[in-house]
Amino acid sequence: MEPMLFPWMLNGRKRPVSMEIAEVSTIKKSKPSKPQFKLISFCQRDLAEMCRLIFAYSKIPYEDITIYDIKQFLKFKEENEKVGPGDFPMLEWNGKMIHGSDAIGRMLAKMYGLAGAGIYEQAQADTIIGIISNLNHAIIEYTKGAFGVYSIDKEKVYTETFEPGVKKYFAMLEKFASQGPQDGFFFSSGVTYADFAAANMFQLVAILHPELLTEYKNVKSISQRVFALPQLQKYLNSRPSLQEIMEKTRVLKNSHDEKRKICSKKSKEAKVCMLQQMSLSLSHFVKGTQHE
Repeated sequence: MEPMLFPWMLNGRKRPVSMEIAEVSTIKKSKPSKPQFKLISFCQRDLAEMCRLIFAYSKIPYEDITIYDIKQFLKFKEENEKVGPGDFPMLEWNGKMIHGSDAIGRMLAKMYGLAGAGIYEQAQADTIIGIISNLNHAIIEYTKGAFGVYSIDKEKVYTETFEPGVKKYFAMLEKFASQGPQDGFFFSSGVTYADFAAANMFQLVAILHPELLTEYKNVKSISQRVFALPQLQKYLNSRPSLQEIMEKTRVLKNSHDEKRKICSKKSKEAKVCMLQQMSLSLSHFVKGTQHE
């Protein structure tokens, strides 16, 4: 069989351009930049701690801006309320601002596989986060007083909001925890951001009033398993203890109280001096009038 020759081969001409195999041009695609995170919160071990645990577990770098000074916190919050809601914590993500621990935690959990497996688990995890958010609202005033952020009537606040809130919402969390696997977390699929949030809140209340948590054994077990995760050890060993945080906030509060007293004293002295000057000026005026 004779070899099949194309016309341009017989004529000694080059292969037409239209028949040549076109060289595919390689376009270098720039690698997507890693998300840039900046977490802004007031005091550690607040609701933002859930987000820090997500970052640590997922090995995600971020900038952690923690404000311990109540005066700076209020100033920062006031400035940011001009451009949007001032709910703390705040997460700056690639130039965009997300407010509130629930929204931040849910976003990060979805990004890094900690939101739960499937729609049902994710809905249950969101429900648990809602319970923890309500618990935080119930105990926040007492907690701030205990941390020395401001002065409160501890006995009254404990009786009216703290103790009832702990009992009500930890009972709800215990019900969810009892339905999960006995040797795991809230869900059989593994750890989620709901476990992080519950563990953080359990540890906070345990520092203040451990006697209130004795009957919530399943929540305690989840908390222990969370803080035993190998992925969290580096972060847990580097963060300040709750006692250190409490001491820091107390020192700042005492410093502000002292400055306020000094300013108040100077203000009173200035008022006395001003009144004396006014009295002296009035006396001169009266004398001058009588002289005329």
